[in-house]
Amino acid sequence: MIDIKKLYDKRFTTYERVRKTQLWQILCEDFLQQFIQKQDTVLDVGAGQCEFINNIQAKKKIALDMNDDVKKFAHKNVTVVISTVKQLLDKSKPGSIDVIFMSNLLEHLDTKEDVFRLLNESFQLLRKDGRLLVMQPDIALVGPAYWDFFDHKVPITTASLVEALIAIGYEITFLRSPFMPYSTKVKWLPQWPPLLRFYLRMRPLQYLFGKQFFVCATKR
Repeated sequence: MIDIKKLYDKRFTTYERVRKTQLWQILCEDFLQQFIQKQDTVLDVGAGQCEFINNIQAKKKIALDMNDDVKKFAHKNVTVVISTVKQLLDKSKPGSIDVIFMSNLLEHLDTKEDVFRLLNESFQLLRKDGRLLVMQPDIALVGPAYWDFFDHKVPITTASLVEALIAIGYEITFLRSPFMPYSTKVKWLPQWPPLLRFYLRMRPLQYLFGKQFFVCATKR
């Protein structure tokens, strides 16, 4: 079994972690918050260092991760749940969540069957008109570099994920592809926070440099 904690401890330096937090603050404020209402209950699946859930505004915030270190990063107003994604339905009541967020998660699962099951369980957890937000690298855009991270297992494209979401019963209510660059470890745009604000407003730059996509899928 891959030791995820060891991989992540080595993957990002202290400086890179601080920079990631700053970039997520911008990403939440300038883009992601539009999909989340202040009264919502939000579940961050695979929360990691809580860059998203700490910076988004919502009434109730839940961080779910299999790594116990998530407790070190979650702010006091975030409820932490230590669990694998294979136990998602065991941790929350069906129809109890307004928004589920996943970032760079699905490629780490073991099989496409696991991806489909997680998307389906998320559908069951969402209230009517609840939203699943997914930010995800697209192997068709990234190419062979998709496999440069040792824990990447499942190849996913924008088209394949959209197909799975529609098959489950979601309605695609927002799609941006391409969107963000592949990794925060790249040394160029948009690593400086003011540049990220500019990047988020300039769609042509996203077509040039984007390797990930973002989708909002709504439960009707």
